[in-house]
Amino acid sequence: MNEPTKIPDWVSSRIDAIEELLQHKFNDRNLALQAITHPSALEDPVFTESYERLEFLGDAYLGAIISEMLYRDFPDLDEGGMTRMKIALVSGETLSAKADEIGLADLIVFGSAERGTGKRGLHSALENVFEALIAALVLDGGFESARRWLSVTLSDAILPELANRPENPKSLLQELLQVQQITPRYELVAAVGPAHDRLFTARVVAEGKALAEGQGHSIKEAEVAAALLALEQLKET
Repeated sequence: MNEPTKIPDWVSSRIDAIEELLQHKFNDRNLALQAITHPSALEDPVFTESYERLEFLGDAYLGAIISEMLYRDFPDLDEGGMTRMKIALVSGETLSAKADEIGLADLIVFGSAERGTGKRGLHSALENVFEALIAALVLDGGFESARRWLSVTLSDAILPELANRPENPKSLLQELLQVQQITPRYELVAAVGPAHDRLFTARVVAEGKALAEGQGHSIKEAEVAAALLALEQLKET
């Protein structure tokens, strides 16, 4: 497919920037455009498809590629360790932070309605675009193109210590505290931002004492973050 007509120069320049970032020249530049197009941009007839379908596919590709990388690069790691590493690496927190770090925030095509909110949905958009780009790479250049880019982009995030991160921090914290006949409970401290990208703050409390606070883009994610911090603090005592 050829690049669609009447695409503004500023959009074409973003596709160029994506190709530079991915180190991949797209045969179908529509794939690159689709991968960076936020649903709000579909208000403009220039844009015909958002990243949503690519993001669905990219999520599956990402999990498969990360699993293969861990299997190959950590031959002494058991299934549990690989699972814990994979969970950490494909989390929304990791992907959105990495996407922001490599400059994707400036390349996403938003509609005027979303721009008017100050792009408060940026966190989820960053995660979605990262996954959509994985799908675009696989579809246009094959799995090897996606593997190569991921191995470079996530190299500093693939840390052996992630294998020791508990799969269920809330359950582990409860087990540790129940030895002392203490049951932790969680409180919602704050919820800010629009409904589609709300940031929650949760606090874990034990015997009336606040142990830690965590943030996330769901109440569960915030509680898990609080439990992880509480576990770290318990290790130090």
